[in-house]
Amino acid sequence: MIKISSLARCLLLCTFLLFSASLLIMRTSAFLEPISVGADPSKDSPASIDILQVYLTNNGTHFQFMIKCRSAPTPNPATIYRVFLDTKEDGATSGTYIGADYCLEAKDDTYLYEWDGNAWTQKSPIKIQIDHDDKKIFLTAKLDDIGYPGYVENSIGIVVETIQPLSNQRDRAPDDGNYAVIHEVIPELPWPTPLVFIPAVGATIYVLYSRGFRKK
Repeated sequence: MIKISSLARCLLLCTFLLFSASLLIMRTSAFLEPISVGADPSKDSPASIDILQVYLTNNGTHFQFMIKCRSAPTPNPATIYRVFLDTKEDGATSGTYIGADYCLEAKDDTYLYEWDGNAWTQKSPIKIQIDHDDKKIFLTAKLDDIGYPGYVENSIGIVVETIQPLSNQRDRAPDDGNYAVIHEVIPELPWPTPLVFIPAVGATIYVLYSRGFRKK
C-alpha cells in the first residue's frame, strides 16, 4: 500500500480546492440562462427595428438585455435601440416611457442615461454586441450603475424602443404599458460568493500546512 505524506496530502487538497474555486469564479462571471421579458409578434416596422422578443440576463455584476428583431440590428445614428427601466419612484415626465429612470441606448455611441429630474443625462458607457445570425442586439451595463440592489424597487418596469428618426419609423415593445420583472430576477448569482470562498480556501491551506509542520 502506498503511503502519502502529510505534505503530499496537503498539496493534493490544495489543488482540489483551488480548482473548485476557479470553477466557481468562471461560473460566477458567466451570464445566466436568459429569461424572456416579453414578445412583440406584430410586424409593424422595418425588419431591422421590428422587435420580436426581449430577454434579460445577468452575471452578478452586469445585466444584459437581448433584443431579437426580424432582421439583424444595425445600430447607427439613423437607427437607434433603447431599453427604458423604471426602477424607483418618479422618473421621466415625458417621452416613450413616463416614469423611466434609466435608458440604455445603442446607436453610433452607446451609453446608459439617467433621468435627472429634467432631462436624460449620460451616466456611463455600455457594451453592445450584434449576433447577425440570430438577429439580436445585446446591451450590457453594470448593476451598480442603476443602483442595484439598494435603490431598486420590487418590480422593475421595462420598455424597449427602436427608432429610425429620419423616416419617423419606430417600434415599441410592448405596444402599450410596460413589461415587468421582479427584483429577485437579477441577483440570482451573487458576485461576493467567490470573495468569501477563496479566503476560506486560503485559510484551510494555511491550517493544514501548519499542522503538517507541527507533526514533523
